[in-house]
Amino acid sequence: MEGDSDYSNSELSKLSIMNQQSASIDDTMNSDLSIPYSIKLGYAFQSQLPLEQLIDQRSIQSYLQGLLFMIEEKSKIYDFQMRLRNQDPDGFTIIFIHKDVNNYSGPVQYDECIFCDLNNKLSQISLIKQNPTTCIWLDIKLRNKLVVTPRQHIERLSEMSEEAMTSFWHDTQVLLDEEGCDWKSMVLNHGKYRHHAHFQMKINIDEYQWNERMTRKYEEKLMHIKHLLEYDEDNIT
Repeated sequence: MEGDSDYSNSELSKLSIMNQQSASIDDTMNSDLSIPYSIKLGYAFQSQLPLEQLIDQRSIQSYLQGLLFMIEEKSKIYDFQMRLRNQDPDGFTIIFIHKDVNNYSGPVQYDECIFCDLNNKLSQISLIKQNPTTCIWLDIKLRNKLVVTPRQHIERLSEMSEEAMTSFWHDTQVLLDEEGCDWKSMVLNHGKYRHHAHFQMKINIDEYQWNERMTRKYEEKLMHIKHLLEYDEDNIT
């Protein structure tokens, strides 16, 4: 369901600043943090601080909760693609795409959730790390992506508690640091934009770094995924 609200850039700016200030947990969350603007298919917010800095300062969850409150509660937009684009060293951009929602039909119904059922062969092969509140996976389409999911079966980022969201982003940063990879973009689909009901974040990795590091490190797992998909293409996400 989409809302009827269509904010001007000035209205977006006021809402962004209001939410940043109300959600602030330290002085870094100020009116200069994010520059909002309209785009063809939705809205975008440019953070002038790097994602890593917001994660380190434990500010990312408050910042995102403010933006999600504006999109979901104020605008009544529940079907959207949330995309983070790395613009290092100039911060990052968060894009909410929702105006092409009619091109999407929502998650496919499976007998078992692939991210919950760890007895599933494809789940076992693609899983590379389990944390207390998150799981890390290889992309089962064999693309240069890593996937982060909460261990709890939820469907939206906004369903996470502040503590869970803090852990989610902390685990994401630890993952990137451990793998030695730079992220190009992160995609978090909601509502009809999803293929799976279980909330997930796909991290797009620089192709050169993927080939140099990930392909070598996980060569055996990637080969097993390829063989399994050739046997059962219905499991592709």
